Amino acid sequence: MAAPIEPDVKDAPGAAVDVVDLEDNELDVDHEYLALPANKKFWRSSLFQMVLFGALSFCGPAMSDAIGGLGGGGLETPYTANTANAISYGMSCFMTLFGGPLVNKLGIKWACVIAASAFFLDGSSYYVNSKYGIQWYLIVDAVLCRGEYCHAAVPQGHERGKFLGIWVSMRNSGEVVGGIVSLCTNIGTTTAGAVSVLTYIPFMCFQVLGLPVALSLTPTRDVRRKDGTGIPSSADQSWKKEFQALWKHLKNRRVQLMFIPAFYSFFYGGVFNTYLSLHFSTESRALSSFITPVGTIILVNIYGRIIDNKSLSQKTRAKLGLAIKFSSGAWLSTGIDFKLNTDLWAKTYLPYWIMQMVGYTCQLYMYWILACFSTDVKASARTGGLFRCFETLGQAISYGINTHNGNKAIQLYINIGIFIVMLVPMTILIRMVPNVASDIDDVVDLEDHKGEARVVEAQTALAHEHP
Repeated sequence: MAAPIEPDVKDAPGAAVDVVDLEDNELDVDHEYLALPANKKFWRSSLFQMVLFGALSFCGPAMSDAIGGLGGGGLETPYTANTANAISYGMSCFMTLFGGPLVNKLGIKWACVIAASAFFLDGSSYYVNSKYGIQWYLIVDAVLCRGEYCHAAVPQGHERGKFLGIWVSMRNSGEVVGGIVSLCTNIGTTTAGAVSVLTYIPFMCFQVLGLPVALSLTPTRDVRRKDGTGIPSSADQSWKKEFQALWKHLKNRRVQLMFIPAFYSFFYGGVFNTYLSLHFSTESRALSSFITPVGTIILVNIYGRIIDNKSLSQKTRAKLGLAIKFSSGAWLSTGIDFKLNTDLWAKTYLPYWIMQMVGYTCQLYMYWILACFSTDVKASARTGGLFRCFETLGQAISYGINTHNGNKAIQLYINIGIFIVMLVPMTILIRMVPNVASDIDDVVDLEDHKGEARVVEAQTALAHEHP
């Protein structure tokens, strides 16, 4: 009779555990890849794939955010744009809930190709609405959900913060370009209202480039890291097993703790973009769409280097990252007042600027935390999909409560309340971070091994009872 299998993880509730590979296998090194010329290796490298993910985010979400950064999509009032955003993020919430199984079955490359083929609809819908007053196209575009294009499992652990910093930088560089476009087409417009209709044309040009970028991605099985190892990936599963794996992730305590931090991570968007639209001139909003991503690029790269510090353990870096994340509450002391005289430009704009920059730092940190538990590409798709589901739910509600005129200070107080509540599960989640990430899906595979252990133990007990 075979000996019972001993699970590698203790079952004590809330215990911090070090997750290890149950099979204890090292990743195979592809010596043929290492022997290739440098230019041929580059196209399959994990660095180039992260650059392509950044380029996709540049062409898609960054252009959408640059339009949103104009305040209300650059339209005369923010309410139509807020309605469209609420619908868009609501659809994204539904789609990303099943994002893990869809990406794992379609493959990362083809999932990105499908998404990129619809990028241009966003800019064109705002153009049509601004020029012709047609709102239905904007709403239809909102139904075709948007997404983020990054895979935290691609880089190795000691380069994760740097690679994610590259991705966030490229994502925000799209907003820098968008900000330059907005500033050039709206300079001298010191009144409130809609931006120039010409503003949307360059956005559409960048968005159509997303499709060729997506087609340039290398299939995950062929991607190699600097040391010649591949990206950890568990075996392909049937649709049924993929949804069973997704259900196991949903039931996992770690994923449940992630809900409120993910929900909050971009909740501020609807609140602060509405504030920007209602209280600043067209020229100021165009300037904001430039200086905000510039500050973000600088901040996220510094932050990424800090959490990649190899002299500290992964758990220590997670705690250090959380301490920096707490600084996102700094804007609370700044005090934003929706009734404040906007002639005091610096005082009224500073809270918005702080929140926008720190928001992307928080997103980088959350993706980094998720990859601390497992570097398996399929586990990353499942957990990342759920993270985006929770995140877009927060965005949908945030824009939803800003679709009508009223006392906007109430939404600000809701934002502050969620931030305070978020700190509790985030602190518990950090305590669970292991010192070494697993290269398997630690949620699904560990549960399967525990089930196997229980079966073997039952068979052993039965054999002792009935020799």
